[in-house]
Amino acid sequence: MKNLWDPEAVAQFEENTLQLRVYTSRLLGQNSDLVLHGGGNTSVKIQQTNLFGEAEDILYVKGSGCDLATIDEDGFTPLLLKTLRKLAALENISDVEMIRQQQMAKSNPDAPNPSVEALLHAIIPFNWIDHTHADAVVTLTNTPEGNELIRKIYGERLLLIPYVMPGFKLSRKVFEMTTKIDWTQCEGMILLNHGIFSFGDTARESYTRMIDLVSLAEDFLAKNSTLANTAATESVPGKAELLKLACIRRKVSA
Repeated sequence: MKNLWDPEAVAQFEENTLQLRVYTSRLLGQNSDLVLHGGGNTSVKIQQTNLFGEAEDILYVKGSGCDLATIDEDGFTPLLLKTLRKLAALENISDVEMIRQQQMAKSNPDAPNPSVEALLHAIIPFNWIDHTHADAVVTLTNTPEGNELIRKIYGERLLLIPYVMPGFKLSRKVFEMTTKIDWTQCEGMILLNHGIFSFGDTARESYTRMIDLVSLAEDFLAKNSTLANTAATESVPGKAELLKLACIRRKVSA
């Protein structure tokens, strides 16, 4: 997979972190091997001063339904990071309540509804986070031996999370599995049968990690082409999950 990072293009965003977030999000979104229309999400953590002169840590995460290929600054939802981390530490809440609380955590009430995976972005302690549904990675994790294949390719470089439907339960699972880990030793995270996260202290680090990690999966598949033919495909279960999430959003906005 080709790394499309352009230092000359990036130079114009040196003074605007959110514009840089838009740039790298579009790099990911324009590659259909990483995301399809509306899929995947990205975020950046920024410290900003509110109306009262108080410094606040804000998570800007892709708004629900926005397309990474064409997203602009208004497509990102600003959320109070402190509130999200409190939510992530709760033992159990419904997805409807989680989404309602996320809406209440918006520092701009006019911003779009945040991604259902916003809590995951809050849990990961890096400023730049990219999440895609890379074809090569999902193909590998959808095989019966997906867990073993991922470990064979990446060793201990990545966190490996068992499949949990997106929502609070997934966020809680990641929270529980990462409470005592050394995040500095991780380059990314794979959610089995779902997708891959990369993260870093800079936009370039997170983006480059995504490209490099997905390239390893592509190279492995190229050398083991029969795996692609035996991988389980995302069909009815995937559609059922999308319908459930849509119902949750309807309840919240009603």
